[in-house]
Amino acid sequence: MDKIVAPFLPLRVYLLVFAFLPLSVGCSYKPAYLKASEPTPVSERWKVKAIDPAKLSPEETAIYEKMGAPQFVRFYRTLSPDRQRVYLWIYTDPVRLIYFLERKQWEYIVLDENPSPWNEGQKKIFFWSGITAGSAAGLGAIYYYLLGRK
Repeated sequence: MDKIVAPFLPLRVYLLVFAFLPLSVGCSYKPAYLKASEPTPVSERWKVKAIDPAKLSPEETAIYEKMGAPQFVRFYRTLSPDRQRVYLWIYTDPVRLIYFLERKQWEYIVLDENPSPWNEGQKKIFFWSGITAGSAAGLGAIYYYLLGRK
């Protein structure tokens, strides 16, 4: 049996790597309408080089046609249990800030700089679920090695 399982071990490793690779790619909150941009020292902020107008919402298009491309785009989350995505268009000359929540323009939004999609209650649930699952797996392994192998 060991001769059959051993050649497939590398295959399992590759499958795990490819299973977790999309998770790291999906962690960027960069908006789809940015054609070309540069990262900045501020987290979740991009210096705009080019915008694809076809990917803008109608309200974003109206601002884009009226004021041109912003100098920077910054990502935030709303400070609410929903944790909705907010993009802030920053114009520097003169300074103007335009907020887009769910691709619609808003005048005022309470923002959270933490880009995590999980609120504090959800984080606690994930933490304690992990503790419970780890404890159950550990107890199962102890039972198997002490009592189950006999």
